[in-house]
Amino acid sequence: MVGQMFEKLTNMELMFLGCAIVGGGLFLLRSIMLLTGLGGDDGEAVEVSESSGEPIADFKLVTVHGLTAFLMMFGLVGFLMLRKDGQAPRIAVIAATVAGLVTMFIIAKIFHASRKLHSDGTIYPQDAVGLNGSIYLTIRPGGIGKVQVTVRDALKVFDARATDAAAEIKTGASVKVVEAKDVLIVEPA
Repeated sequence: MVGQMFEKLTNMELMFLGCAIVGGGLFLLRSIMLLTGLGGDDGEAVEVSESSGEPIADFKLVTVHGLTAFLMMFGLVGFLMLRKDGQAPRIAVIAATVAGLVTMFIIAKIFHASRKLHSDGTIYPQDAVGLNGSIYLTIRPGGIGKVQVTVRDALKVFDARATDAAAEIKTGASVKVVEAKDVLIVEPA
């Protein structure tokens, strides 16, 4: 039955169908691997800016995922164009190529946008400088206590010391973070 079906196809239809099957299979496999963490992001590490520490998302059109998407769409569109009554093979090749390139471009844009979302999520004590918080554990004269500060929408607790070493700041008092050393340096707000 399957053999009879393939006997009715032209060589060009078989070529397009083969591209669609191979490209689609590899695209699906690559997508599953990517979603399950078994596959990388096309072997490209996320580059980080030295000055800002932010990720640099550069645009790469040709990737493994993009090539498999191109092959899949090239095959599908080419096959369907040839199966349509009266379509010339030249038109099918042009339409298939355009569809493949558009798909490759869309995949590249998706990966480009997803790389911009990269963040390690680490909150450093320096991020709290200039922010207000409240004392979580009393700071005794010359001692260390704890301060609660909301940094990037996350409530964090840091070790803290008062700017005035002779002062005591009781639990619940409002403070402002003025410096970050080995501990946060705070003063009453």
